[in-house]
Amino acid sequence: MNNSTARRNPYIIGRSIYEPEKFFGRDNLFKFIEDCLNSNTRILLLHGQRRIGTSSVLQQIPHKLAENKFVFINFDLQGHSQSSLSEILHKLSEAIAETLELNSDIISLPSKEELENNLDIFSNNFLPRVYQILGDRNLVILLDEFDIISSDDNILNHGNNFFRYLQSLLDQQEKLFIIPVVGRTQHDLQNLVDLFNTPPYQKVDLLDEITTKQLITKPAQGMLEYEEDAIRAIFELSSGHPYFTQAICFNLFLQAKIAKIWKVTRSDVEGIVDKTIESVEPGLVGFWYGLSVDEKVVFSAVAEAQKIAIEQSESFPEDPLILLNKYGVIVTIELKKAAKKLTLNGFLDETERRVKIELVRRWLVENHPLKKAIWRLEKFREEEINRISEEAIKLHQDGKNQNVIDAYEEILKLNPNHFSTLAALAEKYLEIYNFKKSLEIYERAYQIDYIRNKEGFLLALEAYGNNLIKQRKFIEAKAPFQKVLKIEADRESAKYKLREIEAEIEQQEKLEKQQAQIYQQQLKKRLVTIESLQNQKALIRPVILGLILLGISIGSIVVYRFSTSCDEGQQKVDGSCGYKQNSLIPNNIQNNISRGDRTLFFSIPNTYRDQGIEAFKQGNYSQAIELFRQAITANRSDPEVRIYYNNAIARQRGNPFTLAVVVPAENGRDRALEILRGVAQSQDQFNANGGRDNRLLEIVIANDGDDPKQAQKIAQQLANDKSVLGVIGHGSSTTTKAAFNIYEQADIPVISPTSTANTLQGKDFFKTTPSDAASGEKLAKYAIDSRLNKVMIVYNSDNSYSNTLMGEFRINFKGQIISLIDLNNETLNIEQELKDSASKQVQGIVLFPSVQYIATTLDIAKANADNKLGLKLLGGDTLYNQKTLQDGGNAVEGLVVAVPWFREAPQARDFSQTAKRLWGGDISWRTATSYDAAQAFINSLSPQPSRETILQKLPQTNLSAKLTSGNELKFQKGERQSEAVLVKIESGKFTCLNKCLP
Repeated sequence: MNNSTARRNPYIIGRSIYEPEKFFGRDNLFKFIEDCLNSNTRILLLHGQRRIGTSSVLQQIPHKLAENKFVFINFDLQGHSQSSLSEILHKLSEAIAETLELNSDIISLPSKEELENNLDIFSNNFLPRVYQILGDRNLVILLDEFDIISSDDNILNHGNNFFRYLQSLLDQQEKLFIIPVVGRTQHDLQNLVDLFNTPPYQKVDLLDEITTKQLITKPAQGMLEYEEDAIRAIFELSSGHPYFTQAICFNLFLQAKIAKIWKVTRSDVEGIVDKTIESVEPGLVGFWYGLSVDEKVVFSAVAEAQKIAIEQSESFPEDPLILLNKYGVIVTIELKKAAKKLTLNGFLDETERRVKIELVRRWLVENHPLKKAIWRLEKFREEEINRISEEAIKLHQDGKNQNVIDAYEEILKLNPNHFSTLAALAEKYLEIYNFKKSLEIYERAYQIDYIRNKEGFLLALEAYGNNLIKQRKFIEAKAPFQKVLKIEADRESAKYKLREIEAEIEQQEKLEKQQAQIYQQQLKKRLVTIESLQNQKALIRPVILGLILLGISIGSIVVYRFSTSCDEGQQKVDGSCGYKQNSLIPNNIQNNISRGDRTLFFSIPNTYRDQGIEAFKQGNYSQAIELFRQAITANRSDPEVRIYYNNAIARQRGNPFTLAVVVPAENGRDRALEILRGVAQSQDQFNANGGRDNRLLEIVIANDGDDPKQAQKIAQQLANDKSVLGVIGHGSSTTTKAAFNIYEQADIPVISPTSTANTLQGKDFFKTTPSDAASGEKLAKYAIDSRLNKVMIVYNSDNSYSNTLMGEFRINFKGQIISLIDLNNETLNIEQELKDSASKQVQGIVLFPSVQYIATTLDIAKANADNKLGLKLLGGDTLYNQKTLQDGGNAVEGLVVAVPWFREAPQARDFSQTAKRLWGGDISWRTATSYDAAQAFINSLSPQPSRETILQKLPQTNLSAKLTSGNELKFQKGERQSEAVLVKIESGKFTCLNKCLP
């Protein structure tokens, strides 16, 4: 064993197994293949999960079967999803010649160009010559990654479909056999079974325990010894999945080599699980991303149910669908089907209650917890729902509450699990005093996200209780307040109300007792008849009750008025705290502003963050610092927790500089996070370097919800807060414009990292993005240089960004604009517009949508591709995002976009790489321009700064490229003096155009 330190790790992960001596098991599978070939079965299918070993099986077939009858050609289709049929046949010809060691003197390979002109060259010329060379042996083509070609539309060349071409080859070529690996799902397999007329097929499944033991022990024989219990532990984790088995053993070998302990125990296996999961992350991700949204949610639910069963020592986990219901999810037909699909495809065992591979279950629990996974259900019917949501916002602004409710109900009919709608709908029902509906919906929202919806639910319960008190239904009124205290035991408002109710009930009981005594006395004295007593009782009781309650109320009012105060947004109404203007809901604008005392991103779970917030609220900054540090470790990509971490440090030191950043945390979460990353990175850097004059930087985060009215309220709050020296924001030109006058009246400096509209200008206003004039001019010049003489422009007239960019392009474009297509036009027929463009010889489409119309714009690109119009695509920076790449697909290939900043540009590379290390992934232009905005403010600080001194210094800003995201930062009349950068979509990603030169 001592010599084994010099040996290489014998376990293989990340590649197929070519060596016969390193391959174990599958004997029945090879026997099945051999029997099929010997019985002249021309095509047989193999299928199995990702990384189950199908590629290795194909590599081993030539070693396991007699080569005197067959010659085997391995051909991998990976990377050919977009190839033409002629390209694939050319590559296949090369593979055959290479395997058979045939040079050009022996056989002539058909070129791609020849095949493009005549596909029959492959079947009529090339293959017959191959058969002639093989003599009595048959040709077997082993096709790996066959299911990469998942539809009849992926590989087409002049109408010839790849699958059907293979089928025709088999009909023509008697000496040709094909063994493809297909079907990562049962659905994929069934499609091909039907296409190839029900050929035999075999599943490449998990290894049995005996073969797994061989895979564990034989590669390291003579080097590493495994205890039997350790072998069982490995099998329990991997369930015989060869990839995960090899990965566990690979890491065990590494550990043994480091520790120089060459005997493996069960505890060693358990100790290496986290390291193994980290090393096989790509394989585990493959399990996840191949699933539908419903399957992902159910998969996480099964993993969570198993976790609960293990923690509670229960032998059988709960039904995952019941667990989902407890989490507030409406179990749809799709979710029910998902459990069946997961079992059919080998992800769950036959009980549908357990993840088949324990290692996968542990990864799911850690990386895709159920609380997080269920939010994916919001994606269903997203486009329709976004449209209705936009309508609801307008209805809300017009004060049409019932119409808003109808819109929200329609959303939940389309997708009953659109969780973001629940709280909004519950609040609307509360506003019209429909307590039953409001509480029913709030309770479900609380189940889904108790942090985000707790306060709303408690307020609704208290409002219902107050309403019952007004109706003098004291017994019924106890229940909602008791429920409040179950959720928040220390809530003083609920405690007070319960004491008030108990006092009222006690007085009622006392009055009843007094009346009973009077009644008994009257009976004894025989003063009245039974009948008159009954009548008197009916008359006297309310009078006495009223007098007693009046006395109690007067006393209570006097004590309450002078001994208690109301919560924010409330006022005394007849001696009780109530909400102004008869509202049952307080003004919640303060709930959208935070220094570290609340999260504005409730859909991002982080226990450490929530604990840190509680410590921050109590002023325990040292504890908050530690908890926020752990929150960063738990989710390094979340800028909110990094800002709160730095705020806690700044508070602990005392007397911080304070800036605010306004983002659309609701209705634009991804954009909000992108902006906050830039601000957080600048703050982190400033504070880490000691700040200035022993003072650190504190950032106030505000959420404008991408709503102009809310943006105005936020602006007013920030303007009134004299500690705020300046504002970075907002998230769009529309919300920035809405808040503009408020900031200007308060003389508070504002730097916008996103607004490009030329209409926004003022002495207090600055931008770190190139103007729309720069972007419009850049695109217009590119169009001219590319000889696009006739174009059509797509925009939406109700958006200042879209309008301004369209106008700047028109001014600078020297060609002919054939048509202006307004996306706000309800009668717009985009298909017809595009078809009409062909007759007008239009050469390009210029796309300037606002964020809300990105999906519609991508539909235009798809229509262009589907109808093969060949129009060149140009666009504004709203299209510079992952959604464009993912949803646009091939339709947006070649799209040229003008952006403020690009991470692959030479001048941006240093900052981009630093940011990537900090956040764990690539960043967007919004992060870069937000960083620059924060840097500009920091550069304007002085020992005793004020809004006035900062406004004096900002116009003089002159930051070198080393102090920004890559470009020098200077302002001229508030505008940044820089040019836009042109990027182009090539091979599914954004790339530099003309080396990203400005």
